[in-house]
Amino acid sequence: MVLPFFGGMLVDKFGVRSMALALSLLLLAGQIVFAVGCTFENFYLMLAGRMLFGLGGETMWVAQSTFVTLWFDSSELAFAFGINTLFARLGTVLNDKLSPVIADTYSVTTALWVGVAFCVFSLTCTYVLVRVDAAHTSPDPIKGPAAPTPTTSPSTRRPAWLASFSASFWLIAISYVSFYAVIGPFNNVASSVLLERDYFQQPPPLCQRCGIGYYNRSFDCDAVSPHCPNVPPFAWPLPLLSQNCSITSPFDQFQCSKAPPYILDQDINCDDVAWREGPFTHRYCATKSQAAESATQAMSVMPLIVAVVAPLSGSVVDAVGLRPMLALAAEFLLVAAHVALAYTTVSAYKVLAALGVGACLFSSTMWPCIPYVVDPSVVGTAFGAITAFSVT
Repeated sequence: MVLPFFGGMLVDKFGVRSMALALSLLLLAGQIVFAVGCTFENFYLMLAGRMLFGLGGETMWVAQSTFVTLWFDSSELAFAFGINTLFARLGTVLNDKLSPVIADTYSVTTALWVGVAFCVFSLTCTYVLVRVDAAHTSPDPIKGPAAPTPTTSPSTRRPAWLASFSASFWLIAISYVSFYAVIGPFNNVASSVLLERDYFQQPPPLCQRCGIGYYNRSFDCDAVSPHCPNVPPFAWPLPLLSQNCSITSPFDQFQCSKAPPYILDQDINCDDVAWREGPFTHRYCATKSQAAESATQAMSVMPLIVAVVAPLSGSVVDAVGLRPMLALAAEFLLVAAHVALAYTTVSAYKVLAALGVGACLFSSTMWPCIPYVVDPSVVGTAFGAITAFSVT
């Protein structure tokens, strides 16, 4: 949580160009080490790779935001951040879609090496950006020396402390902490929430287990009972297997007792071939796997909405202003979406679309405000501090 803050201070101290290159190199090094560790099945190498990747990744957004602040004036800043968000979220969607396909078609290791290729591409883009920025701010023989940018002026060599930030900055920081307290935890549990709510709902009591209730004449549940709800969106009935069984292979299920206490949902590990291909659990696992895929597809709506709406909302914010009112409207939209998720049967796609619009509108109004309320010499520190507070 503290890495973005100290990374922002380093951006202000050493300049955004140097730090952007260093962070891109860290990302590449971390991904290579992680991929090598996975190739040789070395846990400690994989752990070291993730640590290196985290050192670069946590601060890269701070460096990117500082670059945008230097290149665009106040009338274009929200739109510029929107374009930046567009490509960031498209990358998220692309990763969510391609990584499982590559892993299933080839292997997880292959997917990681494809990630290395993307990191090389990212480093190349960073190098080009640094060269363009250096050319833009270098002395011109005709126009004379260009004015130093905020990250290269002597004032950036002074340390910047949190106490130097204005009251407006702290209000933005509190708003961001509240915003991520709503969005962050939901993203961590969204898959489970959507499974229980929309795609793998618990059936009525008489429809929950094979050999019992409406399935009392069907020990293996070869079909859904006409008295029970459809599968999906409801879960396939649980098998009539004892909780005391020891199952290490699919055929162990034939030897399993049918006496209570019965096995529960959390006892069935569908990632294990013994359960996934078991004669009495394969239909349950197949239904759950299909439901998980549906939940994953629904979850991709939110970053996709953010990617599409970000440039539009940024241009609207630049054109009309009214940032506090727009931020308030975004927060009301987030509250309404969570209420709908918890207490209504509104489609998951509609709820996630509303969350995406609210998140996008909030970021488009608040994030570009940060350079307005701090001294230009500590913009990087300010971005880093907000990022650190948000992930606390």
